[in-house]
Amino acid sequence: MTLAQIKSYFPGGGPFAEKALFVLLFLFPILSLSVRHWLSGAFSLIVLLSLVYAWRSLKEKPLYREEKILFGIFGLYFFSILLSSTVNGWTEASYHRLGTELKYLAFFPFYLYIRQYPSAWRGLILAIPLGGIVLGGQAIYDTYFTSFERANGIYGPIIFGDLGVLLTIFSLIFALTNRNKLWISINLLAGAMGMLAVIYSGSRNAWLAVVVSLIILPFLIGTRTTFWRVSGSYLAIITVAVVMIINTPSAITARVGVATEQFKSYFYHSPDDNYDVTTTSVGERLEMWRSALVIFRENPCAGIGPGNMHKEINWLAVSKNIGVKTKHGHVHNAYLEILGTQGIIGFLVFIAMLFYPLYIFLSKRRYDRRIAGLGIMLMSGFVVFSLTEVPFIHDNFSSIFLTFLSVFFAWIIHAKYESRTA
Repeated sequence: MTLAQIKSYFPGGGPFAEKALFVLLFLFPILSLSVRHWLSGAFSLIVLLSLVYAWRSLKEKPLYREEKILFGIFGLYFFSILLSSTVNGWTEASYHRLGTELKYLAFFPFYLYIRQYPSAWRGLILAIPLGGIVLGGQAIYDTYFTSFERANGIYGPIIFGDLGVLLTIFSLIFALTNRNKLWISINLLAGAMGMLAVIYSGSRNAWLAVVVSLIILPFLIGTRTTFWRVSGSYLAIITVAVVMIINTPSAITARVGVATEQFKSYFYHSPDDNYDVTTTSVGERLEMWRSALVIFRENPCAGIGPGNMHKEINWLAVSKNIGVKTKHGHVHNAYLEILGTQGIIGFLVFIAMLFYPLYIFLSKRRYDRRIAGLGIMLMSGFVVFSLTEVPFIHDNFSSIFLTFLSVFFAWIIHAKYESRTA
């Protein structure tokens, strides 16, 4: 990609709706964790624009079958939230949680607006490597020049590390599937800076996700990329990662050893030990997972209602001596959280929400391998993130998920059907 090609990506005389969408998508990853409220703010601005512009081309370009199924899944997901809250009685926590979950209802006009303007999708693609570079710079600043002593951003190390994983892998896909030296160089730099953000975040969740993603990546990048190019790139990535780890402050790298020790202590400890293994970071999470399974067994169909997990876990700890009291509002595992709060109904819909888009990206790879690869890595990332976090109840995580999903899904569907009519 030359400078002239990059310049051509920016819309010229298009309609206001297209230009506004391009700008918002372009700025979305760049300002993500450096400007407070930007992720939710950008998402909300696109939603507001969609209320005006989403419906204009539905008659000219009706929803395709894959899009109708995706809409059905999102509709059922939101319905399962309402059902569980209604069956169990609406609480203050349920109403509070609903504020974030309304985003999954807003997905409908949001997606309809985005699918209309293929030229605007390029804004997000151009900005992904820039976002990785900015995130890496933020990681260096947070680690060495603030009291955080690790990459934190505005909203904490977990979302910082997870977004770093996505931007790293997306940038590597661009670098490995392009032949322009300038674009390759920009994306390799973005991949290195994104990897720095992942390592410096100290988020063990992100560390696991980036390892899984790097294992999957070679299978997705297409036949145009040679074995030697992939091998050389991976050797460079591993070398850079090792150098980064060696120079990482010990307070960050020590988190691996601490987690391993806490995990071993939880399962293999002596009754004579002078500390409670259930109160460590790992021990508390494992106890919350155990409590969530108990809650699911007692409320299998509709769960106990979104937002009520914290109260129920503490009640079990006090009244039945199951698990431990916790200050966390969720169990740090999306699968168990939804099993407990929305029951088997919500859980099955949630699984469909994760794996149906993944299936579409896998099955439509022949239409655009690069975009399909981005979609596969996005969904795989959230599958892994959900093992130790509940991204879908957080405003900013939801904004990231819905924005990237909308662009990638619309793009792969566009590639499929436009190739037939071209």
